[in-house]
Amino acid sequence: MDKIQNNLLNIREGFSILEGQDKLIYLIDLGKKLDLISESECIEENKIHACNSQTWVKINFKKDLVLIKANSESSVVKGLLKILQIAFNNSEKNSIINFIDSFDDCNSLFEWLNIGPSISSQRQNGFIGSLEHIKRELTNA
Repeated sequence: MDKIQNNLLNIREGFSILEGQDKLIYLIDLGKKLDLISESECIEENKIHACNSQTWVKINFKKDLVLIKANSESSVVKGLLKILQIAFNNSEKNSIINFIDSFDDCNSLFEWLNIGPSISSQRQNGFIGSLEHIKRELTNA
């Protein structure tokens, strides 16, 4: 099984057994473990405009592997960003692009994770915008 999908299956299973507020608590706990972007990298080119809260995602490379750092004003969005770090960090860029492309769109990937309607549409937009940003940055790298 693909490493990225395997990493996300663990997250997906976690969300499938949680309900309502428990999903939010889980996301907030994940967000506390987010590998943060430096203040100097919180610039326009790293900003995610789909999100209501201030959110940034920076792609770095260590040899051929991707390392994502991020930050957000929202503790829930931080949790969503941590999911992307868990999924994609230390993976090759083509593996990430292929995984994202295996879904009809970024919204389908969000739905596949079973995070569900307990997350507001603005927070969903932040996750989807971050996915689109990552794909765009990796495609252009």
